[in-house]
Amino acid sequence: MFIGTERRRQSLNWVSRDQATEKGRIYQVEPAELRGLAEKELKAKAPEAPSAQTCDENRHILHERELHHIELEMQTAEMGLERDEAHTALAQYRDLYDLAPVGHLTFDRDGVIRAVNLTGANLLGLDRSRLLGRRFGQFVTEAARPGFSEFIGKVFTGTAQNGFEVPLVKAGRAPLFVQIEAVAAVSWQVCRAVIIDISERREREALEETRHAELAARATYLEHANFELEAFNYTVSHDLCSPLTSINGFSQVLMRCCKDQLDGESMELLKKMHQGTLSMKGLIDSLLNFSRAAHLEIHRDTVDLSTMAQVVFADLKLAEPERRATFRVAAGITAKGDAGLCRNVLENLIGNAWKYTAKQVGTVIEFGMTELGGKPVFFVCDNGPGFDMVHAGQIFIPFQRVPGMEADGHGIGLATVKRIVKRHGGRVWAESSPGDGATFFFTLE
Repeated sequence: MFIGTERRRQSLNWVSRDQATEKGRIYQVEPAELRGLAEKELKAKAPEAPSAQTCDENRHILHERELHHIELEMQTAEMGLERDEAHTALAQYRDLYDLAPVGHLTFDRDGVIRAVNLTGANLLGLDRSRLLGRRFGQFVTEAARPGFSEFIGKVFTGTAQNGFEVPLVKAGRAPLFVQIEAVAAVSWQVCRAVIIDISERREREALEETRHAELAARATYLEHANFELEAFNYTVSHDLCSPLTSINGFSQVLMRCCKDQLDGESMELLKKMHQGTLSMKGLIDSLLNFSRAAHLEIHRDTVDLSTMAQVVFADLKLAEPERRATFRVAAGITAKGDAGLCRNVLENLIGNAWKYTAKQVGTVIEFGMTELGGKPVFFVCDNGPGFDMVHAGQIFIPFQRVPGMEADGHGIGLATVKRIVKRHGGRVWAESSPGDGATFFFTLE
């Protein structure tokens, strides 16, 4: 019977063996049609041959033999073409198999290598002929062999694809890390696996882990150092308050009780000493507030920031009633935060605006709210001298001042604001330009 591929059943055309060789193809037909084609071929070769109905028995047998011979030739031509196609496909498959960028291996249930491509052989560091028949486990580091055995067991007990990362020993060199993806064949006697070199990735991961560990150790060290610094700051500030109070009190007593016995220069020195103690007291209070901002427990409640800002404005106006100032407060501004710490934020921001607008004719300070990305952003703006944004990054650093801006203070207020806002999960920033005032924004997440 004529045997061929299914796709060739779709045509009734036939060519001779020579034509098949020349064209590289031939089409399959059904047996009855094959017989008809063979008869046409025979008739073309011997037109004088009698038909099967009119010839005697010998001629009929000879005729059938010739027809059968032609059929065999046609089948042989077809089989030859199919064999050539199979050889071509096999060669292409071997090229793809051997030149694949990953290793391909076949294991049996004992982990014995039954097949391997060139890439896999290169990964294992041996010629392919020397790998066949060896157990793959001998290339696995000793510590990883139990895990590999368990992996092979899983492959042969399930239909799903299994993955495993394992270090290999390659010709005495440092371990080569590979990822193995394997699945059992239909026969359940072997499994097919892909191995991928992941050594570079593992090296990067190990380097990242080392860096993370170093950063964590560094962060822990800085945290302890910062805690110790805060404790030292808090202790020293408290210890300084007592002698400062004594100096301040004695200087006031001398100025009050001995003002008739001291000349003008001596009184001036006492006044400067008294003013110095007040300045240092203010610095100590600022440092204490800065320290407390890092350690106080936050109690979040709904805080009326508008009312709070009005109280801060009233206190400033009461302290300097002679100053001409306009305060603008948007009504109904509330936020979730710690009431005491939020008050500290507003006192520092509004107080900073009050301080830097001291020489301004007609001070204007505003507290309001806007939105950024759908979230509330609070702001305090003034009509003071402003500053160059080049220096915006340093204004929130303790004891840092913007060049060219002279004002009383210790450079702690804005640093305290940043610390409080950060503890609330928000951020603070400033926008300004010389001569156009300044606006400080903050969020409380």
